[in-house]
Amino acid sequence: MRELEQEYEGQATFTIISPEETAASADEIEAFGFADLRHGLVVFDGEGEPKVKLPGHMFGRAEIEAGLKGVLGS
Repeated sequence: MRELEQEYEGQATFTIISPEETAASADEIEAFGFADLRHGLVVFDGEGEPKVKLPGHMFGRAEIEAGLKGVLGS
């Protein structure tokens, strides 16, 4: 994530949520559809709307970049 954060500097903001914060956010986790896995990655658009949801840890750079490009329109 840190590498992508540098590459997309000025275009996207990356926020990593700690396990403690995640545990305290069960309602949000459920709203994103991650209830069974309890974690994942969400790409939001400029208005703060979730546009891409990648549950669990079964994704890599390619999937993250595809989500970013879809939201950024690049």
